[in-house]
Amino acid sequence: MSCLLLVPAKDQEKLLSQNIAGLTLAVRLYHHSTRAGIDYTAFIVEDESGIPPLQKPDGALLRNHSELEGKGFQRCILCRPGILPDIPCLRWLKEVEIKDHELLELPGISIFIPSSAGFELENAFQKDGYFRLLDFLHTFLKARPIRCEQGRIFDLTRPENRSQVEKELFRSLIKDTEGFMSRLVERPISLAISKRLVNTSITPNQVTLISILIGLVGALFISIDRGFWQILGSMLFLLHSIVDGCDGEIARIKFMESRLGGILDFWGDNIVHAAVFTAIGLEWWRHSGSAIPLLLAATAVAGTFLCAMIVYVSTMKKKSGSGPLYTSVSASEKKTGMVKIADFLSRRDFIYLVVILAFYRHLDWFLAASATGTMVFLAMLIRIRTRAS
Repeated sequence: MSCLLLVPAKDQEKLLSQNIAGLTLAVRLYHHSTRAGIDYTAFIVEDESGIPPLQKPDGALLRNHSELEGKGFQRCILCRPGILPDIPCLRWLKEVEIKDHELLELPGISIFIPSSAGFELENAFQKDGYFRLLDFLHTFLKARPIRCEQGRIFDLTRPENRSQVEKELFRSLIKDTEGFMSRLVERPISLAISKRLVNTSITPNQVTLISILIGLVGALFISIDRGFWQILGSMLFLLHSIVDGCDGEIARIKFMESRLGGILDFWGDNIVHAAVFTAIGLEWWRHSGSAIPLLLAATAVAGTFLCAMIVYVSTMKKKSGSGPLYTSVSASEKKTGMVKIADFLSRRDFIYLVVILAFYRHLDWFLAASATGTMVFLAMLIRIRTRAS
């Protein structure tokens, strides 16, 4: 078993209660530790103020040495107050090679193998426990400095570092799979919005519902008439996409991901896309009097929901865990050329085409292309699923 040990130090009692991107440092450390696969997170405290109770089996607030007895820890990761290792770093610390009677040291972090009796941990419960325990470990163990080979270690002992640490945490939310325009335009805006929302009581699911509402209002405006209304509707469609990025950012940075949230986000996007196709078809039909726009809209909507159903059943229905519910059109870790193409086509850069064509009063071109495109995409998904079976 591994343990992340958080011990108070003199004049540094309030460091664990400082707010970092919507969570206290103590709670953020706990979530980092849990996500990294560390078995137990021990908060050794005299005063619980500022540290919310952790009512989970793998984390606890400890007040005396007896509460650590019998845990059978094979390694302890001692973290100085104010130090925040990220998740990749903690995963590496959990696995880094260490010998008996050895003390591995990084900036603000020490790793050791506790004795079977755990007598050295008694020092952690004394006044100024962190430095007392560290002095004791230096007396009986051979110190070996090492470098962090994975992830980052953030120093929050100085208040001026907080904004830079939050900036780095938000930057880590940018996904490698994002489209070019999403990364260039949408993500900087959505991150700026999320930074202002993380310290409020607004939940990721509420942001998702707001995003869906914005998209549906945009579709309503698109259906009214060409020119001003379609331009306004297309801009709201783009805003929907931007705000839609905020729910995932807030969920990931505050460790609030949920299966319900992933499902709501996935189907909400598809409902908005279908509403936009329908809106373009209705406006075009009223303008032309032809049944072709309605047929194209019906084709695009049907293709949208059939594609969504295949992706949901193939990759999302049985998926569990704390990560994103939707990441690819295929559940296989090995991505074929067709899967890579399908993943590329599933990105939302097409929204910018909607905005451009709205200015030129030619959203009918977009609908015609979408009706064909959704059918092609559907054929690709069927082919991918057939090959995987």
